[in-house]
Amino acid sequence: MTDEARLCLVYEEARSLVPEWNSVAAEGDKLATATSARAILQGRKYGLGCLLITQRTANVTKTILNQCNTIFAMRTFDDTGKDFLGNYIGSDYAAVLPSLQPRHAVVIGKASSCENPVLIRSNDQDAFRARFRPENPPRQPAPMPAPEADGGEVGQEANPEGAE
Repeated sequence: MTDEARLCLVYEEARSLVPEWNSVAAEGDKLATATSARAILQGRKYGLGCLLITQRTANVTKTILNQCNTIFAMRTFDDTGKDFLGNYIGSDYAAVLPSLQPRHAVVIGKASSCENPVLIRSNDQDAFRARFRPENPPRQPAPMPAPEADGGEVGQEANPEGAE
């Protein structure tokens, strides 16, 4: 068993991949949901981490959400989401979630060095690129080797005259 993740699975639109158990109808979907849930719940002992991304916590199985070590709560309006997040960040913090500005979030959990929830502002993409790119330009792929002059494939000899 290890506490250090060696691989991180990202579940974008987690409500589709690990929905509440009672909202899964098709047998194939039940198997896929159970497999995803098992990877999330037991993966840590195999060095597997997980990042769940959802706009609707109400539609994600609470068994999985309760295993989250860190929560980044952005602006939310539905009462189910606010109630659930209120258990993590406190009802006072959850009450301000609908009024958060764009690119702001309340963070709490192991990834934060603070014991209390913290309000953060994520980088503005344009400002970040303007500051970051001059010192860290995107890497250009290496140019492809030029084909040999005789038209043969690279690494193969051309057929000698008269040979088939």
